[in-house]
Amino acid sequence: MKRISDIPKADRPREKLHRLGAGSLSDTELIAILLGSGTRKYDVMELSNRIIRAVDSSKGNPDLEDLLAIDGVGLAKATLISAALEFSRRRISP
Repeated sequence: MKRISDIPKADRPREKLHRLGAGSLSDTELIAILLGSGTRKYDVMELSNRIIRAVDSSKGNPDLEDLLAIDGVGLAKATLISAALEFSRRRISP
């Protein structure tokens, strides 16, 4: 398992966003920033990738139960991701 502290400081998601802007980050890095940390079993980047797969498989609209089914995602992380997705949908209205 790779910890954020194992990544060179300039390449860490928060520092990269600060230096280069949000548009320069991968989806994995953006989700990692939202999550803040991983779990004992999964580092934040792996957990982010698991969440992205769930979002993609639900065509961008996972329900809370889909997110809670991901090993390493509890209610706090699931509601955070769900709220972020809903906020994005509301801001990017047709």
